[in-house]
Amino acid sequence: MKRDISDLLDAYVEEDLNLEDGTPLSPSRIKELTMKQITEKKTGRRRIHIRVLAAAAVIAALSASALAVNYVLGAGTLFRDVFQKDGKELTDTQVAVMDQMGKTFEGGVTSGGTTMTPIAALADEHVYYLRLRIEAPEDVVLPDLDPDVDGYYQLFGNQGPEEKMTLDTSAYQSYGYGINLEWLPDSDPTDNVKEVVIRYTAQPGTDLNFNDGVSKLLTIHGLWIQSLYKEYTQILSGEFAFDIGMYYESKVLSPDCTDAVWKNETYGYTNALERLELSPLSIYWEFQSTVEENDWVLPGVGPLQIVLKDGTVFWPESRQSSGVPSEEDRGGNLEDPRFDPANYVSDTYVTRYEDYEVFDQPLDLTRVDYVQYGEIRIPVSAE
Repeated sequence: MKRDISDLLDAYVEEDLNLEDGTPLSPSRIKELTMKQITEKKTGRRRIHIRVLAAAAVIAALSASALAVNYVLGAGTLFRDVFQKDGKELTDTQVAVMDQMGKTFEGGVTSGGTTMTPIAALADEHVYYLRLRIEAPEDVVLPDLDPDVDGYYQLFGNQGPEEKMTLDTSAYQSYGYGINLEWLPDSDPTDNVKEVVIRYTAQPGTDLNFNDGVSKLLTIHGLWIQSLYKEYTQILSGEFAFDIGMYYESKVLSPDCTDAVWKNETYGYTNALERLELSPLSIYWEFQSTVEENDWVLPGVGPLQIVLKDGTVFWPESRQSSGVPSEEDRGGNLEDPRFDPANYVSDTYVTRYEDYEVFDQPLDLTRVDYVQYGEIRIPVSAE
């Protein structure tokens, strides 16, 4: 299954967009906001010139290093503010986990007077995070934008292939992915620098793997502002290409799921876990079900919990309370009168499903005690 990145971008970047409220900026106003906010050139600024491009595109070979451009920090510190939200502090061990599995880089690409520099990355099989630094020419200001008035920064436009942000997945027979862009808080919104975290999530059931060492060329053609009515105005242009597929590894735990079954009492079907994997970034599962294919009920895996050695429920946060989660939880099913178990529930396992969920914060695998699946406790050992 092949899906183009352009089919997925809108749904991941502006999920809360309200077209009823606010007055969007016109393209001329956007240009005035960005291109005409010129400041005096600052003396003493240390600019980053990795290399100036004469050709239209250059691939930056990202070399794994303990020293990122302008940073003497590990990946854990560089991603701390990405995962540390809503007053939820990361522990030192969580930062250490990201340091161990993440990578920092040397090198960037300069094109059209703009430099884009990968700073750090984290990846497992299913999810990939890239922290990217964008430095415009010194006489261009990249201000903070009010999303309710000004719109959003984007790494793509809408005027054809030459404005797309693309990821080369030609090495895979089947692939699909979603993208989310998170623009990081700016300590100086009057300068020419912005940083963004690009998050890729793989479509379950495809061959795409973010930490298999296979080359994946990410190409960006500039920086745009997308107005509330999805009008795109390009403010920086160039061609920036990075191979983001190399150098990643992530420890994965695969606890024994033998005899881990759960019955949905609402519909009468039974699920049996076949495979369970825990990484510091996500949880993945495969299961069989006695529900036959139908138009009304798609069986979720069932109630899963990750419990730490101190008794804390690490995931999901909505089930921090004591007791076994409700049977609808994780199953995603509310009673549907059109579903007749007599017609759609078999005595044997007839369907197979797989899925995963990305954690809000990194998981220290050494602290995991067990996974609770309904009434079944699945021991987990990091040794």
